Amino acid sequence: MINFIKGLVFGATVGGAGGLLMAPRSGKETQQMIETYLEDASEATKAFNSSLKNFREAVEKTQQTIEETVPFVKTSLQKDIEAFKFQAEPRIERIHEQMEQIQNHIATLPVQTK
Repeated sequence: MINFIKGLVFGATVGGAGGLLMAPRSGKETQQMIETYLEDASEATKAFNSSLKNFREAVEKTQQTIEETVPFVKTSLQKDIEAFKFQAEPRIERIHEQMEQIQNHIATLPVQTK
């Protein structure tokens, strides 16, 4: 992607310079236009490089934040799961006991015929 953008800037610079050289203007006007164009292109390149640098720094900070946050979240989730299991296991055991009592009760009911 960076090579594409560099190629795009280079192509625009070369194309613009070529267009200025072919323009029907005096040499002095053409030189001034080329100088202005190159200054603008240079400023645009500097601004792009600065933006790219800022983007890279933001990505690095985001990656660092993720690397610091993920272990905390993982540990927190594990603790929550363990707490849930601790609370759920006795309830599940009671449900199994109640199901067993219901099954035993159903087994002792007399069978009705129609």
